[in-house]
Amino acid sequence: MDFFVENINLIVILPLIMCAVIGFNALISNKIEKNTLFAMSIAVSFACLIFCAAAFDYSVIRNLSSAVNFQWLTFDKINFYLGILLDKISVSFILLSGILCFLIQNIAFIKLKEHDDFPRLLFYLNLFAIGLNGIFISSNIFQTYLFCEITGVASYLMINFDFSNRELSKAGIKSFIFNRIGDLTLLFCVLTIMYYAVIYNQLSGVDSLAFSNINNIAACINSLMSTPVFVFFCSVLLFVILMKFMQAFIYITFESKPQSELSKIVLYQNSLIALIGIFLFLRLNPFFFELNTNLIWTVAVLFVLFVILGILNKIFIPLCRFFGWIEKYVIETIINFTELVIRAMSYLCGRLQGGNFQSYLIYSLTGLVLILIFVLIFYEILIKV
Repeated sequence: MDFFVENINLIVILPLIMCAVIGFNALISNKIEKNTLFAMSIAVSFACLIFCAAAFDYSVIRNLSSAVNFQWLTFDKINFYLGILLDKISVSFILLSGILCFLIQNIAFIKLKEHDDFPRLLFYLNLFAIGLNGIFISSNIFQTYLFCEITGVASYLMINFDFSNRELSKAGIKSFIFNRIGDLTLLFCVLTIMYYAVIYNQLSGVDSLAFSNINNIAACINSLMSTPVFVFFCSVLLFVILMKFMQAFIYITFESKPQSELSKIVLYQNSLIALIGIFLFLRLNPFFFELNTNLIWTVAVLFVLFVILGILNKIFIPLCRFFGWIEKYVIETIINFTELVIRAMSYLCGRLQGGNFQSYLIYSLTGLVLILIFVLIFYEILIKV
């Protein structure tokens, strides 16, 4: 049992190896059959489930915890650490995610094994498992942010799996926009925590940015910030959590009816992002109020958040349509203009390659004039500054 706990990082490494195998198979023109790939992938998923169950027994049944950190990057005033934190919260979530990821892979094989791009779907499912498991065992908030980015990429790729379908592509873009809003907001919170905890030297040592010390970090930032600023910071954290909850509803909102088997698999997998919101709420609740010791209050507050989420979902539907309008008219216009510029440049390059000395001289003089104009503008701005 101790072997599984000491090597719990394999729940991230094994899916990563599986992604490498699937990628290599694509490079060699899919020499490995889909059934073989699935057998390997489901074996990896089952092995991860065993590790998750062992960790659950370690922290919940035996009431033990474990924290490991090692230095990753170091600079003059800040060190970045990678690590693993196992406690009752983290092991509960990794066990739940392990079970659900295992079931979703089986459902995907049953429903879509005849799909030509099934190996690519397996790649996305394993990539999502890497991010999800990495979030739940992360020992610090910066590491959590990195794995959140991985889940965001996997989510977008799965929604946009059939990229020839314009409607699904639009749903992928909208989900990507909301994911970026949530993750960039989380990055703002991460940088703020690092600023107050490191630059002000209020916390030091290997656990300075670790979740095992999150109560001290919350108290530290609370003491350094003014009350309005701290309230604003906590509101931003809560907004991040709500945006993660929202991921479970975005794909439902924009998926065409009736749903295909592929869209159902994508919906099941993306709904797991809601687990990230619940996990972040439980991890970061010292910034709001202490709930870990009171399960009833935790459940009550989560219920209120879901009610708020239901209201926000109704408000966000017009907002999503607004983003759809931007994507349809503004972004596509920019893309078309960029394509036009590229074609013009290609035409000029072609003329330059096959033209005469006169054409070369005209293009050279035009380039010199543009460079001169740029230098003059830059010089004027520099003088004013």
